[in-house]
Order: sequence, then C-alpha cells, then structure tokens
Amino acid sequence: MKQYEGYAQAEAFTGDYEVLEPGGYICKILQVKSEEKVYGTLLRIGFDIVEGEHKDYFKRLLDKKKMTNPDAKWQGMYYQTIKEDDLKYFKGFMTAIENSNSGYKWNWDEQSLKGKLFGGVFGQEEYKGNDGKIHLSTKCRWVRSVEQVRKGVEVPEVKRLAGGNTSTGYAPIDTLADDELPF
Repeated sequence: MKQYEGYAQAEAFTGDYEVLEPGGYICKILQVKSEEKVYGTLLRIGFDIVEGEHKDYFKRLLDKKKMTNPDAKWQGMYYQTIKEDDLKYFKGFMTAIENSNSGYKWNWDEQSLKGKLFGGVFGQEEYKGNDGKIHLSTKCRWVRSVEQVRKGVEVPEVKRLAGGNTSTGYAPIDTLADDELPF
C-alpha cells in the first residue's frame, strides 16, 4: 500500500466528541446583530464559554465542523426578542448583563454588548435530525448574571418536540393509564 502524504498530521476521527452538559456557564458576547421583525426586534447574540473545562467550546466545535463542511455556522447563539408590549424579558436580559459587567449600563446600542459577560443556563432540547430520528442538543436557554450562575442554577427540563414524541417512540408515560404501560 502506498503511504499517503499528510497522514501524520491528520486528526484521527474516532467518533469521540466533547459533550456540553446542561447547567450554568460563564459566557462572553462576541457578536451582536439586531433585526427588525413583524413582532418587534430580534437580537442575534453570538457567544462562547470563557471559563472552566468547556472554555472556547463553540470555537472548537466550529473548527471541527469546518474540517468536513466549510460552510459550517457558529453554534453559540442566543436569541433575545424585544416586544414593545412585553418588555419584562428584555429588561431581565439587560439586567443580567449589567449585573455581570461592573459599570456597564445599557445605552440602546446593541454593539456595546460585545465583550460583555453573562451567565448562560443551558438545557437540552429535542430536534429531528436529517436521519429522521430524534436527537438532543444543548443550548443556552436563559441568561442570568454571572454571580447567579456561579452560585448554582437549576437545570431546565428537556424541551420536547411538539406531539410528545420521544426518542423511544413511546407515548409520554404520564399520559398512559396503568393498564396501557408498555412493560
């Protein structure tokens, strides 16, 4: 067999990958984009984890994905909706950012958010893969202050797909009578 050039430098694909467990992480905002929508404003916030064993997680994830897909997108995203008739969630988001960054006050310039820290509360959610199967993904579900995350946060319940379908194919157990249980 011929020896292939670049074999020694190639990264071995072993099927192993870094798993981001649900829980709290300290994150930094890297990019912000504001978009006007019919319902209000949408802030698209690109971030990465900046402390602990998963520091730079989304950078590593992108680098790994780009090896096989040059069009891979950044996965560390949080979407904040701003609705004029319901500002409490946006104010909660901004309060967490202000409390996490000494001296920072929100000034209605979304670009001022770049470089700011926040506490991200990550949870799992189901999605249907290209293979037709149900998979789990870990995403930032809520923004809290850095201090709150360092003290400890409750892990959110798994966000299930509509219709109660799970990866087992069984109906959710709490909807079945005792004589309908599948065992």
